[in-house]
Amino acid sequence: MKNSKAYVVGSDVKESLSPLIFNYWFDKYNINAEYQIKEIKTEFFDDKIKKLLEEDGLCGLNITIPFKERIIKHLNETDEHSTKIGAVNCVCISKSKLIGINTDWSGFGNAIKEKRIDKENKNNKIIIIGFGGAAKGILYYFLKEGHKEIHIFNRTHNKIKNI
Repeated sequence: MKNSKAYVVGSDVKESLSPLIFNYWFDKYNINAEYQIKEIKTEFFDDKIKKLLEEDGLCGLNITIPFKERIIKHLNETDEHSTKIGAVNCVCISKSKLIGINTDWSGFGNAIKEKRIDKENKNNKIIIIGFGGAAKGILYYFLKEGHKEIHIFNRTHNKIKNI
């Protein structure tokens, strides 16, 4: 039996490749841990996440749709970036503290570096479609890089009216 556990948490994660990837690396580097899927229905999130966060051996979580914003109230602290973004995609457990971080913004930035969008075209228009947790990280990245004209389109106006 593995001593440590980590999960990807979302409302529709049954097709996630994360367990395959993480368990491969755990085995390769002889890390005594197991990575699993934890699918939670939206209406049960608060109760289920509280129980999950108290689970023995839990070492961390990856958070995905639609819980990147809702997880924050269950954490002891968030890093500078996730605080500014308002969304968390990773939960680390250190000394019994639940710490939220956001790597969406930096992952996106690294992915587009070779396209040079962020270096040469700061005056071009940026369009973001949707405004969930990952999109907030993308907006944060472009603002941090100095882009001035960013347009956001979302199904519901309420989510974007106070950006």
